[in-house]
Amino acid sequence: MAINKTWHSKNVLGQKASLERRIAWHIAHQKNCGCRPVPESIRQEIKKESP
Repeated sequence: MAINKTWHSKNVLGQKASLERRIAWHIAHQKNCGCRPVPESIRQEIKKESP
């Protein structure tokens, strides 16, 4: 999928973002852009939080 430049410009993830914020960003990214896969470390954290 091509990059959604508008979404990326409005949703910058800072380098010091909390894990909670990173998870939320990557979930939103997949819904709105998906130009790259969710990193494995974030996928593992999402799995931990899922019931």
